[in-house]
Amino acid sequence: MLQVACLLALLSLAILVVVAAHLNGATATLFSFVGMPALAAAIGLYVLQRWRAGAFRNRSLPRIN
Repeated sequence: MLQVACLLALLSLAILVVVAAHLNGATATLFSFVGMPALAAAIGLYVLQRWRAGAFRNRSLPRIN
């Protein structure tokens, strides 16, 4: 899942480079409808993977039942 997140992030960055090279409406539309959703999906997959790995648990405090 982490590899898919990296691939989506790289896709978004590649589209951003195209937008920076050719500033017109077509590339802006491409980034809006493909680049940003790909970046959002990449961030979401990364957070989900880290959550499953237990990165967001606070293990320094004792649990209160």
